[in-house]
Amino acid sequence: MSGKFWIALTAVALATASNFAAAVTADDVIAKNIGARGGLEQLRSLTSLRRTGRVIIPHANIDMSALRVVQRGGSVRDEITLQGLTQVNAYDGTQAWKIDPFQGRKDPERMSADEAKPLMIEGDLDLPLVDYQSKGYSAEYLGLEEVDGTPAYKLRLHHRSGDEILYYIDPDTSMIIRDVQKRTVRGAEQEVETDYGEYEQAGGVFVPMTEQSGPKGSDASQKQQVVFDKAVANEAPPAHFFSFPAGK
Repeated sequence: MSGKFWIALTAVALATASNFAAAVTADDVIAKNIGARGGLEQLRSLTSLRRTGRVIIPHANIDMSALRVVQRGGSVRDEITLQGLTQVNAYDGTQAWKIDPFQGRKDPERMSADEAKPLMIEGDLDLPLVDYQSKGYSAEYLGLEEVDGTPAYKLRLHHRSGDEILYYIDPDTSMIIRDVQKRTVRGAEQEVETDYGEYEQAGGVFVPMTEQSGPKGSDASQKQQVVFDKAVANEAPPAHFFSFPAGK
């Protein structure tokens, strides 16, 4: 078989791949992600998700327990516990608040609107990709980009507020392997990168059991890691679990 034939065959293959990539749309990728996670009907049947595990701080030999509870309607509560002290970051769908004993603040404090932004995204049980337009986002497919050597679909969700989320989705599994949240906090732009892995099923929906977060472009060894060992779906949280403590 001649060299010219191989060159022609390669050119055809590359052109076909290019045309396929060009034909992909943001809605195609989002639909596949929703299907891979369990499907729209299963996602919407989820009323709450509770995950427990531990936090790993880079280069620190400490044992910190982690709790994250998300409830449909936009409520979320994160807890980190160390030596009897518990840090809380919570959002009840309207108001965000925190308790930070590690900074000497043992009483609850209300968060500013800028501080609440990441909690508002965390509190979306379906993730912002589902019904993104009704949530104020526009979606754009940006092609393929490598994430630690793995080609991934790259999507941009741009919110009308000006904030945006970049999603990197594995073409083979259709699962999110990374997101980058870009937001403005007190007039300064922040970009936080989170890698996701070890998906497991809870309530018929696949959820990530490992998350590594840090500034965009930071090395994996420098990122804070949360490793969840248990996920429970549709367990009703205690009353007022997400609300700012009464009397405070």
